[in-house]
Amino acid sequence: MMKSIARYISLCCLVLFPVVIFSETLTVIDARGGTTVIGTLLFDREEYLPMAELIGPWEGQATWSDIEGRAEVKLPGHTLRLSGENTFFLMDGRSYNLYNPARVYDSELWVPLELFTRFLIPVWGKGVGWDPQGRKLSLGMLDPRQVSIPQARPRLPQETRVIEKVVIDAGHGGKDPGAVGPTRLQEKDINLDIAFRLKTILEDRYGVNVVMTRDDDVFIPLGDRTAIANREAADIFISIHCNAAPKKKRNRSTTRGVETYFLSLAKTDDARATAAMENSAIQFEQPDKKNANFDDIQLILWDVMQNEFLKESSDLAEWIQEALSDGLAVPNRGVSQAGFYVLNGAYMPSVLVETSFISHPEEEKFLKKTTFRQNVAEGIAQGLREFAKRYKCKFGRMEPK
Repeated sequence: MMKSIARYISLCCLVLFPVVIFSETLTVIDARGGTTVIGTLLFDREEYLPMAELIGPWEGQATWSDIEGRAEVKLPGHTLRLSGENTFFLMDGRSYNLYNPARVYDSELWVPLELFTRFLIPVWGKGVGWDPQGRKLSLGMLDPRQVSIPQARPRLPQETRVIEKVVIDAGHGGKDPGAVGPTRLQEKDINLDIAFRLKTILEDRYGVNVVMTRDDDVFIPLGDRTAIANREAADIFISIHCNAAPKKKRNRSTTRGVETYFLSLAKTDDARATAAMENSAIQFEQPDKKNANFDDIQLILWDVMQNEFLKESSDLAEWIQEALSDGLAVPNRGVSQAGFYVLNGAYMPSVLVETSFISHPEEEKFLKKTTFRQNVAEGIAQGLREFAKRYKCKFGRMEPK
């Protein structure tokens, strides 16, 4: 129940993710004396519990509000409201402040043990009890010291990597046309066509489950695209775009080619310009903003937040770029990094592919050809297959080799 709700929690908050360590186990006791052994985590030395695994023994119900951005847990006679990455919470309508915030990790909402020891036990009395010696947490008005528990194995992280669900994002759409070519070819249409071709390859050839952020000419806010990937618990996120040179550079023969990006601090002016162009789509969400302004601190925060998947995203970009370069008759611009809004908050390896320059007359002609668009889709699929092979992942129907 709460596990699915937690997937709705946005990971777009600009926060520094703490060091995460798999800790040990504790036993949760319900009102009938039943026991459930759960695994805990250490976030910067503070022990955390998965809220999803407390709801059942606690006889509670949980709901998630997109409007308020909060998880509400209703218990017999009590109510809790918690927010991911927030130290403040509401208990029976009153506001309290934790030393350590609630966290979102592995698509779940985790709460610090201090929520119980500092607040719930003192305020709610014997309804909640904690036995630090036996590591037993009672949520059913029973003295945890009087309940014997069996030996249990700790919950371990998944050992076998699987790539079974990929979210494909066709950039722009609806009122946001993206870049426009010399003959008025619109980027949004090319992106969607390539996305559909990639979807067909992944589903038919490899048996991968594909989710599209859009399957029609509709506008999707930038933040909603990664939110879809997080909600779907996707294994990979791929955003498809066409590049475009600034007008003052459009006659230069060098402003062409294919490149693949991952989220991190931009290292070149070209990377910053590309990110600024793609991020300018925010004006369709916030009309008062013509351009997205980024300061170094914000980008550093994004970089750190993505750190868990930074190397995997970089590797994925490398193998996709290599396959695209081999299969397309356009220059290879290599792999780059920059601060793209559309990649921010994706809690999985994620890349953005700039298939070619729609602003370049010759490459606009390529983009109009179905064979070229098919080759782009084939290249992305091949790069993804190589990623799965190198990381020894099961890829859809295909077992790791």
